[in-house]
Amino acid sequence: MRFIHALSYRGADYLMKQMKGNHESRRIYYFGFQIIIGAVIKGLLLILLAAITRTILPSLTIVAVFVALRQIAGGYHMKTYGKCIAASLGMFIAAALISKYTYHFWNRTSLLIFVILTFIVSLILLLKWAPSDNPNRPITKQEEIKKFKGLSVLFIIIWLSVSLISVYFELNMYTLAGCFGVILEVFTITPVGHKFFRRLEQSMDRVKK
Repeated sequence: MRFIHALSYRGADYLMKQMKGNHESRRIYYFGFQIIIGAVIKGLLLILLAAITRTILPSLTIVAVFVALRQIAGGYHMKTYGKCIAASLGMFIAAALISKYTYHFWNRTSLLIFVILTFIVSLILLLKWAPSDNPNRPITKQEEIKKFKGLSVLFIIIWLSVSLISVYFELNMYTLAGCFGVILEVFTITPVGHKFFRRLEQSMDRVKK
C-alpha cells in the first residue's frame, strides 16, 4: 500500500532530522514505521471484517496465537503490505468462520485428538524449520537459531497445556481457533508454505495487471 510507504517515509525523515541522524538511521526508522503503521491498518481491517462476519472472538484468538508464535518462529514475508494484509486477513477470517460455525460438531474426544495431532506435527516442523528468518533481519548465528528454536518448542508445549485445559472445560470454539492459529503460523515456516505464498503473490500480480 503506497500510503503506508509514504507515511513511513515522512515519519522516518522527520524523526531523522529531529534526532540529527543519517541516512542509515532513517532507513531503520522507515522500517519501524512500516511495521507500526502496517500493524495498525491490519488490526483495524481485521476488527472490521471480524465484526461484519461476527467472528471477533475466534479471530482475536487466532491472531493472538499466530502473532505470538510468529515472533519467535518467523515465517514467510510477502513483498508488499497490500499482499500481506490480503493473504493474512483472508486466512484469519476463514479460520475464524470455521471455528465459530463448526465447533459444536466436535466432541471432547475428537477435539482432544485434533489438539494432540496439531501439537505433534507442529513440534516436528518447528524442530525442523524454525526459525524462518526475515529478509530484513536474517538469523545466521547458531546461538540465535538455537534460542528461537528453543523458544518455539517452549511455546508449543505451553500452548498444548492451555489447549488441554480448554478442552476439559469444553471451550471448543477457542480450542479450534488456537489450533488454527498454530497451524497457519507453522505452515508459513515450511518450504511448502513458502512455495504456496510465492505462487499466491504471483497470482495477485496477474490479477493486478
